[in-house]
Amino acid sequence: MKNAIIVHGKPTEERYNNPDFPKPHEANWLPWVGARLLEAGVDVSIPPMPRPFFPVYETWKEVFEMFGIDTDTGLVGHSAGSEFILRWLSENKHVSVGPVALVAPYCDEAGKYGDFSSYDLDKRLLGRVGKLVIFNSLDDSLAIQHYAYRLAAELPQSQLIELDGFGHFMTGNNMSNPEFPELVDELLR
Repeated sequence: MKNAIIVHGKPTEERYNNPDFPKPHEANWLPWVGARLLEAGVDVSIPPMPRPFFPVYETWKEVFEMFGIDTDTGLVGHSAGSEFILRWLSENKHVSVGPVALVAPYCDEAGKYGDFSSYDLDKRLLGRVGKLVIFNSLDDSLAIQHYAYRLAAELPQSQLIELDGFGHFMTGNNMSNPEFPELVDELLR
């Protein structure tokens, strides 16, 4: 892996507009993981996605595709960022990438955010990724946990890593600090 793209999740609009909170691409474990990957010689991009509180797939795709994505690229998604990566990989069957990590994967099954989660999961995408690792916290919401288990079942060659005490993998939401060595280890392994 020569480069990595980390796609943040979906904050509430109130949190996003609150100056007391960092923007999603600067929050939680993302900068810490990015710094560790840089130390390991991996170029890292953590792009701010447009209007992250109401994700629109096509506008996120425009930002994401500004980066070179190939077999040397690792992809990391947090929450809605995981869903974005799954959809992008499912719709771009000609692209192969390096390791993929999905952290607390989110699915908008109710369609609250338009067609963001409207796609057919490519169940053969594991043939186009270096590996796929799904991180689930045993104290995240049941909806997130169920989706993580469903993905692991639908993509049986993926690796499900269950941790306890990480909540939705947000600093202050059970994670006491932004360090996430388990993710870095999986990406560099």
